[in-house]
Amino acid sequence: MTIAFHRAPRIEVPGTFNFRDLGGHSTRDGATVATGRLYRADGLGRLGDDGIAMLKEMRIVSVVDLREEKEVANIPDTVDGLGARYSHMPLLGNRYFPLDANIPDRIVLDPPSLPGLYAAMIETAGPRFVDVISHLSEVEEDAAVFHCSAGKDRTGLIAAFVLSLLGVERDAVIQDYALTEEYLGEEFRAALRSHFSSAGISTVSTMATDAKPEWLADVLDRLDRDHGGVEGYLVDHGLRDGVADRLRSSLTAPAARS
Repeated sequence: MTIAFHRAPRIEVPGTFNFRDLGGHSTRDGATVATGRLYRADGLGRLGDDGIAMLKEMRIVSVVDLREEKEVANIPDTVDGLGARYSHMPLLGNRYFPLDANIPDRIVLDPPSLPGLYAAMIETAGPRFVDVISHLSEVEEDAAVFHCSAGKDRTGLIAAFVLSLLGVERDAVIQDYALTEEYLGEEFRAALRSHFSSAGISTVSTMATDAKPEWLADVLDRLDRDHGGVEGYLVDHGLRDGVADRLRSSLTAPAARS
């Protein structure tokens, strides 16, 4: 029997291409991930007045920007009128798209590939995954959004880790990741290519639209093998006691009593 998992629709926020609610999924213990609390997105550099107004209606009080310093310098988030807390938390530590391309510890993928990028994130970004997820756990009222440039890879791994911590079935977590590719039409691709080009990021455009389920499955399998799962990986990189419980308390609604 095929299980029908929750499918989060794209939210048509002006100036964005891949804005979605992380809520709506069922958890293994029968709870539901709350909607209207935590969103995932691509860049927020072209919101305009209409986009800002929509985010205000969504009660977003925290914006977490996972991009590198070069991406932020070229297309900064236009959230000044939102009145939200903006936190720049580059998941790759400004080593993938640094302003200075000659830094000695720059991450260079040769050849460029998304599985290679994910491996680099798992190997180098453990403490930053912890920082981002700990930060998101502190937003106990209203809503938060986390994003990168396309809302797919860095954003996709954070989303997968959060959903895993909340107890969402793995197949549903993987499907949520893969929806990005499913939602990308040609108009979306053209806009995304322009988005990356104007950010001065030419090498990523060829990888900007793929989100193969097996890539995330391989990441989760690796974390199971090496750390006993997502939570074990985060604990091994400094996740404090109580953070996962606080996240679950804040972002899940218990199963209704019959």
